[in-house]
Amino acid sequence: MAILGQIRKRSIFLIIVIGMALFAFVISGVFTSNGGFSSNQPVGEINGEEIDYEMFNLMVEQAQTVYGLNTTQAVNVAWDQGIKNQALNQELDKLGIDAGKNQLELILSRDESIIQNPLFQNEIGLFDFSKFSTYISQLKTSNPSVYNSWKIQEENIISLAKQNIYFDLIKSSVMFTNVESKIQYHLENDKVNIQYLRIPYDSVPDSIINIKDSEILSYIKKHRDKYEIEESKEIEYIFIPDVASALDEDNIRINLEQLRSGFNQLNRVTNSTEFIEGFDTVKNYSEFIDIYSEVSWDSIYRTKQELSSNFSDILFGLREGQVFGPYKDGNFYKISRMIDKKREDNLNKVLIADVVKEIIPSNESSNENYRKASQAEFDANNNLALNYSDANLVINEFESFENFDEGLPSINNSRQVIKWIYEKGSRVGDVKRFDLTDGYIVAKITDLNNKRLPSIEDIRDEISQILSRNKKFKYLSDKYKKNVNIDNIAEEFSLEIENASAVTQYDPILVGAGVEPYIIGSSFSLEIDEVSDLLKGNSGVFIVKLLSKDFATEVDLVQEISNSLTNQELQRIATLIIEVIESKAEIVDNRSFYY
Repeated sequence: MAILGQIRKRSIFLIIVIGMALFAFVISGVFTSNGGFSSNQPVGEINGEEIDYEMFNLMVEQAQTVYGLNTTQAVNVAWDQGIKNQALNQELDKLGIDAGKNQLELILSRDESIIQNPLFQNEIGLFDFSKFSTYISQLKTSNPSVYNSWKIQEENIISLAKQNIYFDLIKSSVMFTNVESKIQYHLENDKVNIQYLRIPYDSVPDSIINIKDSEILSYIKKHRDKYEIEESKEIEYIFIPDVASALDEDNIRINLEQLRSGFNQLNRVTNSTEFIEGFDTVKNYSEFIDIYSEVSWDSIYRTKQELSSNFSDILFGLREGQVFGPYKDGNFYKISRMIDKKREDNLNKVLIADVVKEIIPSNESSNENYRKASQAEFDANNNLALNYSDANLVINEFESFENFDEGLPSINNSRQVIKWIYEKGSRVGDVKRFDLTDGYIVAKITDLNNKRLPSIEDIRDEISQILSRNKKFKYLSDKYKKNVNIDNIAEEFSLEIENASAVTQYDPILVGAGVEPYIIGSSFSLEIDEVSDLLKGNSGVFIVKLLSKDFATEVDLVQEISNSLTNQELQRIATLIIEVIESKAEIVDNRSFYY
């Protein structure tokens, strides 16, 4: 019961609904190697239980299929949800919480897709659990693959049933007393009308204060939890895209111009030159497209809006038989011919034939791009400066804080770079070239950082602003300690005294000043016509005068308020219990070895 005790100490409780598991494989005894799947390659551990690689990989594949994620995103989803559920299920096992047939039947009876299926209904149309059980048993021999999928689902349902039992125990601890309900009622409904003067921090000149580096350093150390930087690894890298050169594009365009107007070609059978009719005049345009286009003939009529090209207006306006192009459309060059026009379903549609050539680098360009990457790798290994006029070859920097970062910014399939910098043998100064599908990365490790506090220079502005506000508040407080006169101070700073009406503590916003909970809360402590001392707010230093206070009439809605507060609290902390359990778990993460 250690977890329950920890939660009670923090005054936080939770009830989690059935839908907390987002996909079937995140279950007790299947995520880890105890679920019947064996592997000598654990992808990680949870409190000493190995996470089976083969089963985990199935979870990843399912996440990709269901959510349309790339591999890295799917691995993260599978890992995060699996860790949370497995840590919770380990806790349930410690407590001896189990679920059986009754809990399984209860959950299944809430699934409309099951209870509405005629296969599982009795004579009067009601869900019959015995019919469902019989059907599952028959699957074992008739369709083993579906049966195995069901067994995984069944494990998931049992896991959820156990979790429901656990959370029902916790739910009973969530309650608000009459006193708490009345306090909340008055926070929402008691109102004050005030006058206030706000002295913006900028109104006090910076010249009157002095912030020392030692003060900044002291503040950073005092708030270490907020500012401490996790371990990280830094690299410099260049990306050499393997793209077509300007000459390549010119050659592709010229080739299409020849295809449009016609060209001479050697007939290897007759060993004579013959003229090939161009796209402008060829009669069998579909055959022409099959021979010379990289995209097959498409005989679908389209509206102007359905034409994906940036030249849709021009294309839609062509006469029948007229040809347009070559023109560039995304990563392709095209020539297009108007084949036919018709009106269908009250819409004007056209049939256009395209000869398409993808803009790809020539062998010469690809060889040159490879040469650049090899030269950059050589230069980096020998500490030589990068010296190319090519604007694409710029040195970038990247700092990785997580060994499962998806990759480098804006570069597809660059996960392998992250894997490399986290390998055990990687050292500062190491250089490596990576061959990607669309180019090359040359990376150099520049720093391997331990957990640390930021330098003063890195965070000077942020901390200086905090310390400046504190010092300006102290300066003003000392100056007006014995003479807080709201009118005189307003005149001295050439500021207007503002009015705020019907202000509540539940919605602590001052019109013209923003969110100021401390200022509003202080207003409620004043007597009528009383003027506050100087108060330190978020947007400046305040002086408040209470004009009137309106206490809400007591109402007999204590139970309703208590129920509402309970529901709000349950929603607010809907995931916290999982976080508490997960934070206690000892987790070994080996994902980067495999993905």
